[in-house]
Amino acid sequence: MTSPVRHCGGIRSHRVPPHRALLALMLGALASLAGGACASPEEQLRFEVYSHETDEVVYSAPLSPGEPITLDHIHSVHKRPVHEVFSVNEEGELTMREMVFDRIGANLPGGPETIGGTTTTFLVEDGRFRVLHHDRPLGIVPMIVGNPSVDHTITVPDGTVVRLLDLVRAGARVDLRTNHATTTR
Repeated sequence: MTSPVRHCGGIRSHRVPPHRALLALMLGALASLAGGACASPEEQLRFEVYSHETDEVVYSAPLSPGEPITLDHIHSVHKRPVHEVFSVNEEGELTMREMVFDRIGANLPGGPETIGGTTTTFLVEDGRFRVLHHDRPLGIVPMIVGNPSVDHTITVPDGTVVRLLDLVRAGARVDLRTNHATTTR
């Protein structure tokens, strides 16, 4: 008799006696109930930086829904810092949580905006503008990596700071995404 057996790499077919197949299926179900002790790295939710030039993921870090990922840079026109906070929802999509900056200008909001049915909250706090995006789903965040004066850096949930120029060249197109993203742009 050939019976499916669950293991860490997926499902395999083996010729096993029926009583052993039943035992293997019960143990697989128990492992699933125990929190997926057999979860493979492909199943774990990860934040990724995908490079269009090399068609590969150039950075990856584990994360859980609700954890923040920050993107910091110097605005290319105003030469002032911009701090963006993303998160990930239960479906594994990147979401926009908030943006903080100290000068209104090109491509920065000057008040509340309605984007995709979600209206942002525009606050002024301690001389800075804070725009709450209420975890608006983004999926994939396409961007062009700036030169050293822009200095795009990402901070992942464990506190690791990654300079995008250490991963790709200035002017390179990248996507910020999770490994659950279905496509790249």
